[in-house]
Amino acid sequence: MDANFRSTILFSPVAVFVLSKRRGEVGPEIDSNSSMSWAYWRIAVMVSAYLVLYFSFGYFIAWKNPAVRAYYGGTDPGSFLLQLADVFRTTPWLLPFQILRALLWIGLGAVVIKMMDAPRWLKGLGVSLAFAVLMNAQLLIPNPYMPQPVRMIHLVETASSNFLFGWILVWVLLPRARRVEETRAVS
Repeated sequence: MDANFRSTILFSPVAVFVLSKRRGEVGPEIDSNSSMSWAYWRIAVMVSAYLVLYFSFGYFIAWKNPAVRAYYGGTDPGSFLLQLADVFRTTPWLLPFQILRALLWIGLGAVVIKMMDAPRWLKGLGVSLAFAVLMNAQLLIPNPYMPQPVRMIHLVETASSNFLFGWILVWVLLPRARRVEETRAVS
């Protein structure tokens, strides 16, 4: 399987879902006049945002903590870009894996948005809290594999980045016309 075919297999179902065009349905939150290129753009923005949040919070919050570095047996090369280069060199599978995770969370976020009959800000809060809790609940439970200080710093790192990603996702998925209508309804 070539790379384009694999990315199409992963990307297309998310794009169809985001546009809500399966079986001819058009959801109230998604602009039915959007072109497929607009959907690709929105998904690319959300995947990029997820990757930026994942790697930057991972470095600046978790990796800067000595307990985390000791647990993973790593060192801090001194800069974010050097650390990122090291991560990509030593774990080349991590970037494609995180892209897949981003696509899955985008799909889940779209479902939550469609399920909520609420203003945009409340949808943002709902998706953000769902992401912060769903992605991190396991870090609250003591386990024999990860010491408590490492779990807690990972909890702060991932809960905050996933909460922020939830807000970004709602902002990107909801069309501008909907945002203007909600602003008028509030005022």
